[in-house]
Amino acid sequence: MESLGAKMEQLGAAKERVENSLINEDDMKGLISALGTVTNLFGSFIEGIGGGRGALLALGGVATRVFSGVIAKEISTVITNFQAAHQNA
Repeated sequence: MESLGAKMEQLGAAKERVENSLINEDDMKGLISALGTVTNLFGSFIEGIGGGRGALLALGGVATRVFSGVIAKEISTVITNFQAAHQNA
């Protein structure tokens, strides 16, 4: 009987064979490079607007403007449902 460590090594080798057959290394290098570029640009953007706090404030302001209509509608629905439940009680 083989040890658990030996079985784990066999499993790791099998996983690596599958990865090598499914993934083109050159394509992955390009994807990783592109993701690095996007991450760096995002970091520069965050630094440019004053760091994390500035980013949260900016995104919060945008989210509030975008979703204010939906939020108001849902609050109205909750109030209507509460009033209907109160009347039926």
